[in-house]
Amino acid sequence: MEKLKIGFIGTGNFARRAHYSSLSRIESVELVAICENQHLDRMQELARQYTIPRQYTDYRELLEQADIDAVYAIMRPMYGLTQIACDVLTAGKHLFIEKPPALSVDEMKTMVVAAKKSGCSTQVGFNRRFIPVLVEARNQVAEKGICTVSATFYKHELKDDWLPGRKLLSNGIHAVDTLRWLAGSEPRKIIAANSHAFTDHDNCWQALIRFENGVIGTLLTNYSAGARSHTFEIHGKSISAYVNPDETTLIFSDGDAKSPQTLDARRFAGSEEFIEYYGLRAENQHFVDSIVAGEKPMPDFEDALKTMQLVEEIEAGNI
Repeated sequence: MEKLKIGFIGTGNFARRAHYSSLSRIESVELVAICENQHLDRMQELARQYTIPRQYTDYRELLEQADIDAVYAIMRPMYGLTQIACDVLTAGKHLFIEKPPALSVDEMKTMVVAAKKSGCSTQVGFNRRFIPVLVEARNQVAEKGICTVSATFYKHELKDDWLPGRKLLSNGIHAVDTLRWLAGSEPRKIIAANSHAFTDHDNCWQALIRFENGVIGTLLTNYSAGARSHTFEIHGKSISAYVNPDETTLIFSDGDAKSPQTLDARRFAGSEEFIEYYGLRAENQHFVDSIVAGEKPMPDFEDALKTMQLVEEIEAGNI
């Protein structure tokens, strides 16, 4: 089978940790080009490490000159991602980007339009949908019918060093997207409260969401917490899953509180590596496999737009 040829824009820490390493393990992928306009030493190091033959300092030249099928543009949206994404799609290349996919719903809509016009495949890196132990917990509860879900994201980060008062968009968006995915539906009614906890800017967002299919979702986020914690709960008929994707998941059934099914995140994934047990290699595999099969990757830009819309509704607050 002919390999999917990929060009890479960006050499940041997460790109190196999550995506270069993941793609290098996928046999149907060939990394053929890389672009970086500031940290040229990192670009050269990555080109050597992964045997990437072509290097560029202008992504437009990469799009014009490199023989590629798809592009990974891994950068924060404030660095011109919307324009880069539209240029990539206009050039007829499939596109993978990280979260958050844009700075606003309007920017995201622009990208959705560009994707539709191009006919190319897109995917946004909401990797929680691919965490092995979380997928297993969702599947087990879904078999009996999901009724309530919750997602928490706590972090010790009092500085407002991303976008003023918008850290829910930065990291907490993972919890918001996972709620949509766990519920398997779109929100019908939202009650949201935001607050300044020991700061002069919004750093806590709480929400109660009724989804169209009747599932109730709860979001709890707080950036003034003692340490990072990111957990999920999924409840159904006579079954409950308490998921810590970094450590242990407990699944209780039929009223038996003494002997839950215990799933260790690393053992269940069969690996101690972060990219494996946290679903990062799996999401990259999904993107590649979907393109090769002519299927739609998920979450694509249209689906990510719905998460962005929910984030902005929660940020606005209504109580």
